[in-house]
Amino acid sequence: MKLFFARHGQTSSNANTVSSQPIIGNDEPLNELGIQQADDLAEQLRNERFDIIISSPFQRATQTAEIINRYHSLVIDIDDTWREIQTNGYVDIATWNDLFDFGKNASIENAEPLIDFFKRIYEALDELAVKHGDKTVLIVSHGGVQHALYAYANKLPLSGNIRISPMNNCEYRVYEFDR
Repeated sequence: MKLFFARHGQTSSNANTVSSQPIIGNDEPLNELGIQQADDLAEQLRNERFDIIISSPFQRATQTAEIINRYHSLVIDIDDTWREIQTNGYVDIATWNDLFDFGKNASIENAEPLIDFFKRIYEALDELAVKHGDKTVLIVSHGGVQHALYAYANKLPLSGNIRISPMNNCEYRVYEFDR
């Protein structure tokens, strides 16, 4: 399976909270720059042939996927599996970094445990590879999901700080997975 992974475009919270990371509790749309970023990404991906486009259910991801899809005219699969790690609102950047460090075992009240988050993403990737092994898939999702995807693709142990390959808004990466 050829997997394109794109992070959503910028939101007002991305722009206005330099020391914070927007998480699940804040489902907001793209801002003006985010729309432009998504338009630019759509142009970059215009000539790619996708069999499937999957998006996180959050507005920032679905809007980005819809803009990219202008050139592909596919039905976008909105899938809750690809949502960001649940922290119930904003966390400062230091807490965000600690959340992705298995050695620190950081936790937030009522938040999704990091191991559960990684398990969710790993299981979804396994399922995609089996179900769509011969296809080209685009997933539009979030920065935290990218950390899990990067660890999965590079067979990294789930130990230490796993936040080693962050993405900018509307950056994309390509992965190849065998069935």
